[in-house]
Amino acid sequence: NKRNMAGEKRSEHRGLTAGLWQRSVNFDGSGGSIEMNGPESIPEGRDQELDVLRRRLAELEHEVAGLRESEQKYRQIADHSGDCLWIMDLATLHFTYVSPSVMNIYGSTPEETMAQCLHEVMPPHSLEIVTKLLEEELASEAANIADPKRIHTVEIQEYRKDGSLVWIENILSFLRDEQQRPVAILGVSRDVSKRRLLTEELRTLAMTDPLTGAFNRRHFTEELQRETNRSDRYAVPFSLIMLDIDHFKNVNDRFGHETGDRVLKGLVELIRRRIRTSDLLARWGGEEFMILLINMTLPQAVAEAGNFLERLRACPFPEIGLMTASFGVTQHRYQESVDELLIRVDDLMYRAKRGGRACVVHDAAPATALAES
Repeated sequence: NKRNMAGEKRSEHRGLTAGLWQRSVNFDGSGGSIEMNGPESIPEGRDQELDVLRRRLAELEHEVAGLRESEQKYRQIADHSGDCLWIMDLATLHFTYVSPSVMNIYGSTPEETMAQCLHEVMPPHSLEIVTKLLEEELASEAANIADPKRIHTVEIQEYRKDGSLVWIENILSFLRDEQQRPVAILGVSRDVSKRRLLTEELRTLAMTDPLTGAFNRRHFTEELQRETNRSDRYAVPFSLIMLDIDHFKNVNDRFGHETGDRVLKGLVELIRRRIRTSDLLARWGGEEFMILLINMTLPQAVAEAGNFLERLRACPFPEIGLMTASFGVTQHRYQESVDELLIRVDDLMYRAKRGGRACVVHDAAPATALAES
């Protein structure tokens, strides 16, 4: 009898416990309600445990709802952002996620982009930049010397679907696993073609004369200083020509400034057709121009100035006729300053003006050999 009574008590306890757990919780993971059910009579001492369980389940429901709301918000941000958000697996270097805005920037769908390899996304020169950056970053990771929260910004050209190139600003960071090892690249890509074009236009304006398109005095002086340093260091010769259009004031007075402007533009075009791509032409001021002849000795530069003069004599300007110019020519001397070089070539040009114009004046003798660097 004692054994039967004990067995009945154990069965009753097991049934009560099973009923409590089986009937107490119903969590609908799809966002439904949490129902707390229990037996009609709760064993003494279990009501506090059940209250704790209710509170914990309520907290879980709140957390899940918050996560779902956050996911929806971030999804909306990614779907409607003008920037393209993407994730690339670090092991395979293939996209695992691309936001819909990829269509606006590249003209391709997320699915089309995710099927592409890196060499299909960017030209060789951009691929080289990205590959080098990735190698450096992974080396820093291996050496454990990098900030895990670092972000890199790189501007490169990438392909659109139609094969055209577009300038893209990429903001890059690593996604990490539980051991803080990088497993993927998180990227935000933005079309900066208009910004690049504007920057290039501003750079061009800062470097060139707006009328003729030749370099301006400031940029020419900066380049002249660089070439002077290079010449002194590596014993590479260069020469300088300064020219002034003869009787240009008469052109403005007789034919007007618009005609004078056309003469300046025509002279620049004439010189550009003669000089090499490595040479520099600048409008020094008014009707004065400078020509920097890289890796050219004085005798060569004198011959070049003579060719410019002959071309002027052979090419009359519309409405005006023949125009000439006065030329001063010199070669850089070892360890002389830019100011000394400019003063000398200016003096030579004015000697040509005083000597009757339409001529070339140069140093009395070829420059001595450059000292060894």
